[in-house]
Amino acid sequence: MTSKPSLLFAVLLVLTTGVRATSFGVALSPVRRSHVALPRVTAEARAIPRPVMFREVPGRGLLVRTWVNGAGPFSFAIDTGAGATLLSPRVVDEGRVQITNNRRTSIAGMSGVSASATAATIHSLAIGDSENYLPAKGLVMITSGLPRDIDGVLDPTESFAPLGYVIDIPRHELSAFEPGELPLRIDQQPAEGAVVPWLRESHGRRPFVQLDNGDRALLDTGSNLGLAIRDLGPDGQRISGYAVRDVGGGRVSARRGRPTTVAVGSLMLRNIPTDLISGAEVGAPVLLGLNALRPFRLRFDPVHRLIEITPGTQPRGRD
Repeated sequence: MTSKPSLLFAVLLVLTTGVRATSFGVALSPVRRSHVALPRVTAEARAIPRPVMFREVPGRGLLVRTWVNGAGPFSFAIDTGAGATLLSPRVVDEGRVQITNNRRTSIAGMSGVSASATAATIHSLAIGDSENYLPAKGLVMITSGLPRDIDGVLDPTESFAPLGYVIDIPRHELSAFEPGELPLRIDQQPAEGAVVPWLRESHGRRPFVQLDNGDRALLDTGSNLGLAIRDLGPDGQRISGYAVRDVGGGRVSARRGRPTTVAVGSLMLRNIPTDLISGAEVGAPVLLGLNALRPFRLRFDPVHRLIEITPGTQPRGRD
């Protein structure tokens, strides 16, 4: 039986100016880049956004109502692995989004297949309701490679900066906090769960963590995979299982392996779903996708570069 292809929004964004390229997202050829500073915002723009609810849709991920330049609501996927805000042409038209000097770019996912994109500038971004503004816009790209029922992709690291944010997956809640007032501390570990270093690439701010097996794993809420690792099957051949479509329009093959137990700091992730990937571009990272992260509350502190992962609590009345 053929199942609906899973969607994978982990992306590679390549912005080309002249002959020089800067890579964002899943790095095929990592480019040296100076430290990525958090954007400066005005005191008014730094107001803490109100918590909002999102919904989980099979095959599409965590979806939140979003307004761009006052237009909306649109359906955006919450993707910590994106490295940018992605807009569909519909959002661009209805939100009257300004194209940045006609700069043509390309985006790609794990497969390495690229699709054309354009850099853009937006004036406001709100979630939950049209006046619940986010403090920063970060990197914004226009692409026609999204599924028809997805209007855009929201990377909270980019759009909430310099604030921290919390994705409580069991409660379906996305919220923000001020890291200066409520910082995470490595010497203050939760009774259950762990606070661990937020590892980063030299060319971006996406959240990586160290696993006890030595791998660096990207926390990727935009992927419907579990622990996604390269398939080391015979001859590196594609092995039939199910298809994973990435934002560049390419596909990789995946098959479900035996459940795996790994540790992130002192937190043991026991018997998490494991997906073996073939056909991915060289350099594609290990992922901890939504199927591995679903039981947890994730708290991201971009100022102190720490991440807290704790078991979430299921709200009463929800199946």
